[in-house]
Amino acid sequence: MVAGPEVARRDAREELADLVDRLDALVAVSPDAKDAVKSENPRLLGVIGVMGHPAVEQVMRHGVTCVCVGTTMPVMTRGAVDFSKIPVLSIGSAAPHVASRHLQTHDLASTLAGLAAALPARPEAADSETLYAPAHLEPPVHDGDGVRYHDVMHVLDRVIPAGADIFVDAGNTGAAAVHYLGARQHGRYVVALGMGGMGYAFGAGIGCAFARPGRTVVIAGDGAFFMHGMEIHTAIEHRLPVTFVIVNNNAHAMCVTREQLYYGGSYSFNRFAPSHIASGLGAMFPGLMCHSADTVADLEAAMRQVMTHHGPSVVEVICSTDEIPPFAPFLSPEIAKERTHDRHDCKNGQSWPQSLARA
Repeated sequence: MVAGPEVARRDAREELADLVDRLDALVAVSPDAKDAVKSENPRLLGVIGVMGHPAVEQVMRHGVTCVCVGTTMPVMTRGAVDFSKIPVLSIGSAAPHVASRHLQTHDLASTLAGLAAALPARPEAADSETLYAPAHLEPPVHDGDGVRYHDVMHVLDRVIPAGADIFVDAGNTGAAAVHYLGARQHGRYVVALGMGGMGYAFGAGIGCAFARPGRTVVIAGDGAFFMHGMEIHTAIEHRLPVTFVIVNNNAHAMCVTREQLYYGGSYSFNRFAPSHIASGLGAMFPGLMCHSADTVADLEAAMRQVMTHHGPSVVEVICSTDEIPPFAPFLSPEIAKERTHDRHDCKNGQSWPQSLARA
């Protein structure tokens, strides 16, 4: 079964868990639905799709039936998995973008409860472990400056408390968070996918902090911060308990990786001059708790301090521009090293049309 974001939005988590159990099924979550299934559920394979875990694809190869629940299976969810040779059923308010037999419902919790009630309950026998452990993708080892993405997320996983709401922005930071960082019990986990766009998590996290009690954590890259990060001012004015974790790799780093893999690395529009975001915000907003960390130890110390702070806070963590994230399209050995036009092809207005034609 593949659980999507509608499961949490419709508060159908318990009904889904019951149906999964009665079907004796394994379950994966879409990248934007990590809060749909408890992370300790022994039936959970992990995340499906281009930021997902290999166990999901391994199971799909064994002739299973796939039941999509509350997901339209957008490209980030269906990518890296071949659905052409397996039967697909779907349940939810909208049909998925894969061929399926679809059951339309606008009351997902009641529909799942009705389906579970039609099935016999399984004997009381606790499952000790999953058949397929949710192993991780393996990006190339990187020894650049700063903290590695997986180390950042493991620190956050240790420190962010139960009940916290997590908002994850786009790019390398988002891919790393989706892959390595689990949802908190009783908390929401919202990801900027689709048309959400870079910087979405700042406004969304602040809005959540107005509406829900407890800690909100926004996880975003420096590129996303430069889009909409000054919404931090709203959190400051209203003393909202929001922690902004800004992963600073001085680039639109996912775009840098694409330039290197697909365009031969012969140019870059996406590397930035260095910035010092935490110290800059601290100078701009006296009283705002700000930390910058370039080691795992400093990051953990900073996170533990801000988690006990009642108002807004910022933790900047320094990472490398050139580290490749856990993102399946970047890890394929068959990536084509395309060459195409770049800005050096266009030294004058006359060469521009020819350059476009070549592209």
